[in-house]
Amino acid sequence: MIKFFKNRVIKSNKGISIIFAIIIIVLMGLAGSVFAYLMASSSITSRQNLLSAEAKYAAKSGIEIAMYQLKNSSNGNSNFSSSVPADVSCPTTPVIPQGVTLSLSTNYQYIYGNLAPNYSIDNYTPSFCALVAQQSNDNNTSCYIITANGQAGGTTREISAEVGIKTSASGNCASGGNNIIFVENELPNSNN
Repeated sequence: MIKFFKNRVIKSNKGISIIFAIIIIVLMGLAGSVFAYLMASSSITSRQNLLSAEAKYAAKSGIEIAMYQLKNSSNGNSNFSSSVPADVSCPTTPVIPQGVTLSLSTNYQYIYGNLAPNYSIDNYTPSFCALVAQQSNDNNTSCYIITANGQAGGTTREISAEVGIKTSASGNCASGGNNIIFVENELPNSNN
C-alpha cells in the first residue's frame, strides 16, 4: 500500500496539473464575466444619469420659457393652453415650493414644447410641459407657481418654482423695476 502511494500519486504530477488548469480556467471565466457585467452596468448607470440630467434641464427650461411668456406676452397668455396637452406628460396639479403659503387659482394654463425644435416630441427628444397657476395679482406684482415636467428617454423630472413679476417699483416681490423672483423646488427623479 505504501508503495502504491509512493509511485502513483506523489511522483506523478499529471493529475494535479490538470485539476489546477481547470480551476484557473474557471476562475478566469468568472473574472471575465464579472468584468463584463461591471462594464455593462456602468454604461447603463451613465446613460440613466445623462437622461436624468437632460430631463432636469428640460424641466428648468420649461419654467424659464413659461416665465418669459408670462413676462413678455403682449396679448396676455396667448401662447398658453387651458387644456392639458395630449402628447406629453404634464403635471396635473401645481406643486407649491417649500415656504410658499399663498392660495392658488384653479384656472391652470399649460405651455409645452421640446428643446430640439426641428424634431417632433418623442421619447428621445428632451421635452417639457409647464403648468402655470396664478397666486395673486395686485397693481404692482403678479405671482405664479410654475410646475414643469421634463422628459428625456423615459425619465421624468419635475421642478416647481414661485415666480413674481413686478410691474412697478413698489410691491411685495423685490426692490427695483420689472423683477422676477425664482424659488425652485426639485422633486425626486422618476424613471418610467
